[in-house]
Amino acid sequence: MRRLFYNVLAIAFWSSPLAADEKLDRLMQAMQLQEVIEIIGKEGREQGEVLIDTVLDGNGDSYFQAEVEDIYDPVWMHDQMIRTVGEYLNEGQIEQATVFFESELGQTIISLENSARMALMDDAIDDMARQAYRQFDRETEFYLLIDEYVHVNDLIEQNVQGSLSADYNFFLGISNSQGFPMENDLLLNQLMEQKGEVAVETETWVYSFLLLAYQPLSKAQMRENIAFSRTETGQALNEALFKGFDFMIDGIYYRLGEAVARAIDSSEL
Repeated sequence: MRRLFYNVLAIAFWSSPLAADEKLDRLMQAMQLQEVIEIIGKEGREQGEVLIDTVLDGNGDSYFQAEVEDIYDPVWMHDQMIRTVGEYLNEGQIEQATVFFESELGQTIISLENSARMALMDDAIDDMARQAYRQFDRETEFYLLIDEYVHVNDLIEQNVQGSLSADYNFFLGISNSQGFPMENDLLLNQLMEQKGEVAVETETWVYSFLLLAYQPLSKAQMRENIAFSRTETGQALNEALFKGFDFMIDGIYYRLGEAVARAIDSSEL
C-alpha cells in the first residue's frame, strides 16, 4: 500500500502541471488569443510604417521592416501571455473564466471586440467611432452600462499606465542601444507630464471602441458581462490580462526602440 501511495503522489505531481496547462490553453482558445495576437501584429506593422515616416524621416529600409516583423513574433507573444496569465490565475479561476467565455455570450463578446478592433484600424471608421462617442447621449441606459463596465474593469487608468510604460521602454531601448543611457527620473518626469493628454486620448479610444463593439449586445447581455467582471474570477482575469499584455508590449516597445536606434545609426553612416 505504501508503494502504491507514493506512485499515486508521483502521478499527481507530474500530471497536475499538464492538466493546468491544458485548462489554460482552453481558456486562451475560448478568448481567441491567437486572433488577438494577429490583430496586434497587424497594428504593429502599421506602427512600423508610422515610425519610418516620422521618426526615421522616411529612411526605413527593408531591414528595419524585417526587424519589426520579427519583433511582433506571434509565437513569442502567445508564450508571454500564457505564462503571465498562468501565474496570476488559480485553477478554479481558470475553469470559471473558461465556462463564461465558452458560453454563447462569451464567444459573442470576444468576436465583437476583435471585429471592432480590426475595423478601427481603418482611419475613416476610427474617426467615425470617435465622433459617435462625442455625440453619444450620456443619459441612455446603454451608455451608462458601457460606463459601468469601464469603471468596473478600471480600463482608463490601466491603459494609461500601460501606454506610459510602453513609451518609457521605447525610449529606453533607443538610448541604451545608442550607448547613451537616459536618466530614468528625467525620462519618467517627461512622460508623466504627458499623462493628462494620454488619459484624454485613452478615454476617447476606450469608449469609442466599446460603443462600437458592444452595440449589438442587449442590455441584459451587457449586465451579464458586467456581473462576470465584478466576480473575483473576473477581477483576477482582468488583472492577469493587463499584466500579460503590459509585459508583452513593454518587451516589444523596448525592441522597437533598439531597432529605431540601429536604423538611425545606419542612416547616418
